[in-house]
Amino acid sequence: METRSVLFTACAVLTLFLALGSGRAAGEAVAGMATSSTDPGDFSKIPSEIPTLSPSEVLEAAFVNRYSVDLVTQIELVMRDRRNQERRRTIAAVTKVVDGHVYSIGRLLSPEYLRDMTVLMMESENREQDAFVFMPSLDKVRRITTAQRSDAFFGSDVTYEDIEQQRAEDFEFDGMETGWLREESVYRIQARPARIDNYARVVFTIAQNDFALLEVRYYKRSAEAPYRIIRAPREHMISLGGHVLPTRINVENTMRGTETDVLLTKMRTDVEIPTRIFSVRTLESRAPLPRAR
Repeated sequence: METRSVLFTACAVLTLFLALGSGRAAGEAVAGMATSSTDPGDFSKIPSEIPTLSPSEVLEAAFVNRYSVDLVTQIELVMRDRRNQERRRTIAAVTKVVDGHVYSIGRLLSPEYLRDMTVLMMESENREQDAFVFMPSLDKVRRITTAQRSDAFFGSDVTYEDIEQQRAEDFEFDGMETGWLREESVYRIQARPARIDNYARVVFTIAQNDFALLEVRYYKRSAEAPYRIIRAPREHMISLGGHVLPTRINVENTMRGTETDVLLTKMRTDVEIPTRIFSVRTLESRAPLPRAR
């Protein structure tokens, strides 16, 4: 049981890296004002700024902007419970787009009992993940499977659906309006998951100038208040190699009174990443990974 839990932990951490640490640009980042807020902002209709793009096009641009970039980084997860007690995980990770599919490999740095565990994940043609983990304590590589898309991990507030590469075709749309989140003009898109999920509807807040995904709010059926909120504050975004990348993301579960911070540091997009490192051989040989300095 303990081994299974460790495998799940490793897979979850690397999957988190896949989604939160990467983004193919839909446009150059433009420095803006702080946009993180406990309220959803002012979304009154703006007649002079009628959207020329469809909700699907805007959301797809936001997803394209967030995912699929060659990137080397280090990630720290900071999980706080309702008593404000913290737990942390740190991972060095590398991702690369290979023929339109995302390949990633990551090595856990802490806590000590997970140190040097290495996980390899490769997106296949059918959007599934081929995943393998190297367990130093066993000196073996094992194939693993990911959990359900809506499952949480670590007891954290992040789910697989939050962190996997998403596409606009996964949603049905109820409308889009323009407005402001603090000083920034944004789109707000109301949508529903195309397949049955833990939430009934979702609201995406996306910057108009560069399609940065600033906030996502999830709602249960018939609920007026969101039960989970994901925020990527503008003041913690950077323009790197033509990409708009978040360096800090907060996931809040209002039902449980808990939150998780995702911190991305030492981010590099100009490091050479050989495709050959994304192999079981790399796991077995404990070969060094490209590192951001």
